[in-house]
Amino acid sequence: MARRPNIGSATTDFAFFALALIAGLVGLPVLYAVMVFVGAVASWGWTRRRALMAMKPATRLAQGAIAIAMIAVVLGLAYWIGLLITGRHL
Repeated sequence: MARRPNIGSATTDFAFFALALIAGLVGLPVLYAVMVFVGAVASWGWTRRRALMAMKPATRLAQGAIAIAMIAVVLGLAYWIGLLITGRHL
């Protein structure tokens, strides 16, 4: 059976990326980028809850840690790129 793409998850992922980029473009403090990160992690867990519950606990922990690290890197880079576009820096 072929996997169906989860458009809802992709849309929320992109929305949080855009929020981090806009936070950098506007020059908001890092606290706002952290709030975007917390929201993105919560959204990631919620939109993928069925798949996460089907995993064994050890697998869920490993996959969750990888995902949280990737979310942090992507959103951090989006925020940083937003700062660089406007000539600001940390």
